[in-house]
Amino acid sequence: MKQNSKIRILTHAIYMILFYSFAGICVSSVAAFFSAELYQSHYVLWTFFAALITIPFCLMQMRRDGLLDREKQGGLKSISFDGVLAVVVLSISACVALNYWIKMSGLMRLFHGYDKVEELIYGNSLLEECLAVVLAAPIVEELLFRGLVYGNFKKLWDRKGAMLASSLLFGLYHGNMVQFIYAFLIGLLLVYLYEVFGTIGAPILAHIVANGASVLMTECLDMSWIEKGSRMLLFTLVFTLTGVLSFTWIAWKQKGKLEK
Repeated sequence: MKQNSKIRILTHAIYMILFYSFAGICVSSVAAFFSAELYQSHYVLWTFFAALITIPFCLMQMRRDGLLDREKQGGLKSISFDGVLAVVVLSISACVALNYWIKMSGLMRLFHGYDKVEELIYGNSLLEECLAVVLAAPIVEELLFRGLVYGNFKKLWDRKGAMLASSLLFGLYHGNMVQFIYAFLIGLLLVYLYEVFGTIGAPILAHIVANGASVLMTECLDMSWIEKGSRMLLFTLVFTLTGVLSFTWIAWKQKGKLEK
């Protein structure tokens, strides 16, 4: 492949990430211009509006790059009910298990950047968090990182290399070590689901469910009882086992898909 072609493919892979970031800066700057209090008290809402602006451009770029051609007819509807259920169980299990493994590892005490991010994300109303964190962010991030980034990376490298590179970029995008580890591992899972189910709808669903579980645990449930004694380890092991079993079931049902 010629050098110019490689540069063009890489540009197509990442420029929409910059567009999304720029849209977020523009929207939040407008809000801050009118009211600093408005900007700070509705932080995630600006992510929601930036995502709404970016999503149609992502779809147009995916179509131009021929990345929508791989979509199964019917999209998410082409996945069986038990397949959808397995994705939901896997997503919840991965979210819970990874969060608690990271918490028990002590990384949050070593790297303090996540504290500020958590305060910004979960310092909004539940409605705003559902719109931005649970709905808009998963859709736009899947179109960006699994659709455009992974789709274009596959033109440059083999499948495993593209999976790894797109997941690394997804982790780096989140900007701090704690989120990097979580996003990198979740990114590998999401891109796997994209491959085996053949539709971007699968990782979008998984991402929505995982973020929804995170918001639910943070805002609606009292999880403090889990952190007493050995409960956290037992709780984490249960969800780890559930995640492994659901992943194994998906791999078995979709066997052979990664070899095609």
